[in-house]
Amino acid sequence: MSDGNSDLAKIVDNSEEKNSQLQDKPPLDCGGDPPGKKYKGDDDPNATTDEKAPIARHPDGDKDQHVMNFEVSYPPGGADAGPEGGERAEWGNKVEFLLTCVGYAVGLGNVWRFPYLCYKNGGGAFLLPYCLMLVVVGLPCFFMELSFGQFASVGPLTIWRISPLFKGLGYSMVMVSLVLSVYYNVIVAQCLFFLASSLQSRVPWADCGHSWNSWRCREFEPKSANSSLIKPDANSTGLSLENGTNIVTSFFADNCSFDSNDTATKCRTPAEEFYEDFVLKITDGIDQPGEFNWLLTLALLAAWIIVAVVLIKGIQSLGKVSYFTASFPYIMLSILLIRGATLPGSLDGVIFYVKPEWSRLKDYKVWMEAATQIFFNLSCCNGGLIAMSSYNKFRNNCQQDAIFVAVVNALTSVFAGFVIFCNLGFMAHQKQLPVADVAKGGPGLAFIVYPEALTHLPLTPMWAVLFFIMMATLGFGSQFSIVETVLSAFQDEMRVKGIINPASKLQAIVYRVAVCAILFIVGLSMMYGGGMFLLNLIDNAVSTFPLLVCGFMELFVIMFVYGYDHFAEDIKMMVGGSPNIYWRATWKVVTPVILVVLILIMAIFNEPVTYGDYVYAMPFQIMSHLIGVFIIMWIPGYYIYKYCREGGFVLMKEFHKPAEEWGPAQRTDREEFLENLAKRTDSMDGGANFYQSS
Repeated sequence: MSDGNSDLAKIVDNSEEKNSQLQDKPPLDCGGDPPGKKYKGDDDPNATTDEKAPIARHPDGDKDQHVMNFEVSYPPGGADAGPEGGERAEWGNKVEFLLTCVGYAVGLGNVWRFPYLCYKNGGGAFLLPYCLMLVVVGLPCFFMELSFGQFASVGPLTIWRISPLFKGLGYSMVMVSLVLSVYYNVIVAQCLFFLASSLQSRVPWADCGHSWNSWRCREFEPKSANSSLIKPDANSTGLSLENGTNIVTSFFADNCSFDSNDTATKCRTPAEEFYEDFVLKITDGIDQPGEFNWLLTLALLAAWIIVAVVLIKGIQSLGKVSYFTASFPYIMLSILLIRGATLPGSLDGVIFYVKPEWSRLKDYKVWMEAATQIFFNLSCCNGGLIAMSSYNKFRNNCQQDAIFVAVVNALTSVFAGFVIFCNLGFMAHQKQLPVADVAKGGPGLAFIVYPEALTHLPLTPMWAVLFFIMMATLGFGSQFSIVETVLSAFQDEMRVKGIINPASKLQAIVYRVAVCAILFIVGLSMMYGGGMFLLNLIDNAVSTFPLLVCGFMELFVIMFVYGYDHFAEDIKMMVGGSPNIYWRATWKVVTPVILVVLILIMAIFNEPVTYGDYVYAMPFQIMSHLIGVFIIMWIPGYYIYKYCREGGFVLMKEFHKPAEEWGPAQRTDREEFLENLAKRTDSMDGGANFYQSS
């Protein structure tokens, strides 16, 4: 075992040997800077600029080498490099980062998915597996990704310098965000569509009689035991009355009208028909495209224009917008909760929401849904957290940030549940139905059930406007970060490869607008009548299984290929203290085991993809699986490509090591990292054995 000084000497000797080899090479191209330009850290007391020294490249090779001894540098990366490409941009302050992370993690799923899962899986009892999965799966992955991105200060593709054979994992993560950005903005567009439709004296989903309504449309009015229901007459085109005794509870839940043969037919509310027949123009299945929806397309165009404008300057503009997108939903949720709590029947809704059914905890599906909901809610393992934290200051305490954001996200989900079920309890009271008959999850809750509940309130348009502003804000808060993940990931790569000039603001703007335009065009495939079926199919394919696989592989690479001890030392450099036993136990044992179990359960007990009562045909079930496999296959695919292109079995262990460019981005932090590295023991592959051999 060699001591720290000998290891340090090895690194310095290696650097000196490489520099001596440079003397026989043609002159280095340092990017065309003026002869008199100097840089801090260049052993020149007269240096006047804060920029990093430029990158020196061999004309006969693509390996980047810094002119100085004992330092490996690399092209200035980042989606938001400084005006001359020297320093990667940082958040204006820590509040901007925290608010952006909260806006990213707290999205539409907190409002329309968690409350539904809670009542479906045992009410208050579901909070036990949910909180447990937060502690043993969600929080460890969240902190790992924040510290990973903050340490390297690069995006989710470039960061895999940590072990270049696994760069395919970065591509898989970015592919998830890429696909998610397409269909998530379609949902945001639907929020904008409802918002625009609310700006009138009477909301259009309050009654029947519109051009999109069918004969099955019924405006509900509470019925007494001796009241009557309207039904079609067998002998005329008019309507006759039939006694409605004991049929009230099935009025909208199941059957409410009869054809000429007294065959029961399910009625539909005005809200259902407005959403499905006007907003979506939905068909009977994914194999029936239907007509193109121009009005929804305009909403989608507006959504992408907003995204492009907000992200045109990267995190400088995103950080400022986050003050609104992260805080406004809480103001609105509080207002809606106060209003909902004053309505008759709200207490019944709350009781239905929180009443525990402990027997449900015996079902493995409850635990699986708790884990996947945590993963989806926290936006883990799709590259976004790496991208957002890469703009942090190197010494930022990301451990505190991880705990804060994760706890806020969980509390927001619970808080949103009270808001939703107060109003669902009121709606059930008005209709004289059990709460279970009006509760739905997913888009049906946000675009059918809740809007219908608002029609029972005075000043319906005002409440509708406030609700859909909140929904759009929640959607944009997540969408901004999702798209920024994609933009920064590929922009980092193109800057490293010299495709984009870091000094050109115009190129960066054109690139960002072009990507948003392309994603808008791809999203047009979901503007047809069958588009919602396509959206649901893709959502099922990318939002669960691939994320779990990416999460496990990320843990595996960082904890076992790079090594927990190295990672712990890196965190110690940033926050001043080593991770405690909780982080060590979860990262190395608990979280990987749980993720493997979840992956196996999902693979073995795979359920068919459905949308409401619609079950996708087998070809589309296969298509869903192929989409998920395509995303995951980037991991082994790139591994095999790199292995075959670069070496073979003999060099495999060498290729698992970090590339020379791995480490902190800033000069002073990198020098400290290399000094610290030289002191690490041989058992940690410290010193000269750390990087790949050149």
